[in-house]
Amino acid sequence: MKQILWTGGLIVALAGAAAPALAHHSLQSEYDINQSITLKGTVTKVDWVNPHVYVYLDVKDDKGAVTKWAVTTLPPGNLRRGGLTRDLLGYGEAVSILAFRARDGANLAFLRTITFADGHKLEIWLGDATKENP
Repeated sequence: MKQILWTGGLIVALAGAAAPALAHHSLQSEYDINQSITLKGTVTKVDWVNPHVYVYLDVKDDKGAVTKWAVTTLPPGNLRRGGLTRDLLGYGEAVSILAFRARDGANLAFLRTITFADGHKLEIWLGDATKENP
């Protein structure tokens, strides 16, 4: 009986450990990698958390109307290794973001490249961020 409980417990533990991997989504299932969008706006909030960092922007159109956007990206560790830190994405920072738009049409995108007001640019892609010169 103890053997059966231990084996059953092991199966439950392994199944539970696999759940996050099964629940994780692919980039292409949520975002259209053939539909890029450029968002020029002001950072209003940053959620620097695992498994993905979220950057929230206020984006003004030509008529001055503001649209709120959420832009997701890689985990914090990947971004730090590539030079994108929490300090660079402060409240009120003006940025231009090239991103892949959400397939469902929501104001959600996956960050590809971020350009800061001073002209320096970081490309975010497949596991890391890479620095580029202006």
